[in-house]
Amino acid sequence: MATVYLCIGTQKTGTTSLQRFMAMNKEALRKQGFCYPGMDFLGFESIYNKRNGHFLAYLSFNEERVRNREEERKKREEAYSMLAQAAKEYPNIVLSDEVIWYQCKKYKNFWQEVVEEFKKINCEVKVVVYLRRQDLVLQSLWNQRVKRKPCITQTFDEWLQENGHKWFPLDYYGHLMKIAKVVGKENIFVRVFEKGQFEGAENSLLSDYMQTIGLQMTDEFIIDKQEVNFALSGNFIIMKQIMNSMPEYLEMDNFMWEELVSASVCQASQNKHEKTSMLSYEEGQLFMQQFEEGNRRVAQEFLGREDGVLFREPIPNLPKWRVNEETMNRDMLTFLVEMFCKYENEIRELNTRIEDLEKEMGIVGREQKKLANRSGLVSKGYRKVKRMIKNGALQ
Repeated sequence: MATVYLCIGTQKTGTTSLQRFMAMNKEALRKQGFCYPGMDFLGFESIYNKRNGHFLAYLSFNEERVRNREEERKKREEAYSMLAQAAKEYPNIVLSDEVIWYQCKKYKNFWQEVVEEFKKINCEVKVVVYLRRQDLVLQSLWNQRVKRKPCITQTFDEWLQENGHKWFPLDYYGHLMKIAKVVGKENIFVRVFEKGQFEGAENSLLSDYMQTIGLQMTDEFIIDKQEVNFALSGNFIIMKQIMNSMPEYLEMDNFMWEELVSASVCQASQNKHEKTSMLSYEEGQLFMQQFEEGNRRVAQEFLGREDGVLFREPIPNLPKWRVNEETMNRDMLTFLVEMFCKYENEIRELNTRIEDLEKEMGIVGREQKKLANRSGLVSKGYRKVKRMIKNGALQ
């Protein structure tokens, strides 16, 4: 029986980097009996190419925004069919998609079906989940909603007051216990997303992840040090909120958000400003109080910690974030430069392609002229021979 390691996030715990690592190292994984299968054949958007567990959480809607459950079922059937073949060759299969953590709530009997379907193809399921302190997750979720679709215009305080995070299970213990009732508590590997709690050879997220699923780091593995999925910081959050409020902008499919993130990263690297938080120290303490008991039980029951401490990093006493009007002009100019540079490069690339095409067309044109000339000579020769035959010069 093969083992399926189902990595379900949570969001904002480095899942994108881990997915990139697994997708880049399929051969090295194969040598250790692991498979990180590609699911491109399912026809999802390109952003899901490395999130190979997306078929489990996939939601399909028709033009009237009515859920197409038949389409969802077909995608899962195609995926399970492919995985059945993989299970015959590999003892370990790794699937990953962070949206499973919250999307599973939208399916009736989600975990029962997952376990049963994998059992049909001779696989047992083990769930891997990384937990981040709830007050930090809250701020990251708001930042992501401002940055990416579906875009919001609310300030953090407005979003929090409107309970904009209710879709995301922050009651970790309650949500884990729902999964454990089906999968089994012994088959859930809970890890804590804190630098001081990472295990493995390098005490990093990657080494912790590899140790959790039973992989050994070797020289064959390629490590991509490129960081991905940056958050917006400083005044750039306000710029994006303003852009999100413009209907014309939203119709352009979140146009220019990548340049805005690049500008944000650029300024953050060049100007080491005082760290801030979207929550005041008192607000953070108050927010975390509601999760104290649940977090204690997660630490004790899933991690075997008698002291009941899940998150060891204390809530820092940081000033609450405010718009910095003094640096707004500089940040706006940085954004415009990032945007102009990108499109200048695109224009140059297009001009190069046009020049190449013109050269190709020029060559084609010259060859066409040669063929036309040859055709003309042949026609003249043919007509001359025909006249000679007619005049009796050729018998």
